[in-house]
Amino acid sequence: ASAIFFSDMSCLVSGSSPACAAEDNPRYLESEVQMKYGDDKNGNPRTRGVIVRRFTGDSTPYTFPTPRPVSLVKEWPEEPPFKKTDFFRADEGDDENFYTLPRLVYHIDEPAVASLTQYYRSNISAGSSILDICSSWVSHYPLEFKNTMKRISGTGMNSLELLANDQLTDYKARNLNV
Repeated sequence: ASAIFFSDMSCLVSGSSPACAAEDNPRYLESEVQMKYGDDKNGNPRTRGVIVRRFTGDSTPYTFPTPRPVSLVKEWPEEPPFKKTDFFRADEGDDENFYTLPRLVYHIDEPAVASLTQYYRSNISAGSSILDICSSWVSHYPLEFKNTMKRISGTGMNSLELLANDQLTDYKARNLNV
């Protein structure tokens, strides 16, 4: 049985903004993730630890303009302009094989994390229930969401990554591609 846990969370604050000095509003959170991945021939657990840094989306030097309404296309062409091959993936392999091992990586950069965090803060009402689809070890919700939301449920393909996500109240590992 695999397990994952966090050591005590510690805040690392950096940046030039005065807001970066606020302990309750750090730019980063650092933690150690320990993963048990089996037992040796004597029954002793085999573990590996890694230090991870999670962007909080707050106290960054990045600013974002107030969004303006987006004009959507009102008339679509008679025939779709896409070929079937336009939707093929670069890797048509089985996703379950790819996601078997946890990958504690970011898929977007810090300015994108900050932008999403601020968007969520402005557009999701306190007391909401959130379903984080295709979740991972990080969700880019504001830190206060853990205490102000009714529930934050996640679904994703790697149970170890979901367990490491300290913003989720519950999760279910599931392959949504089947």
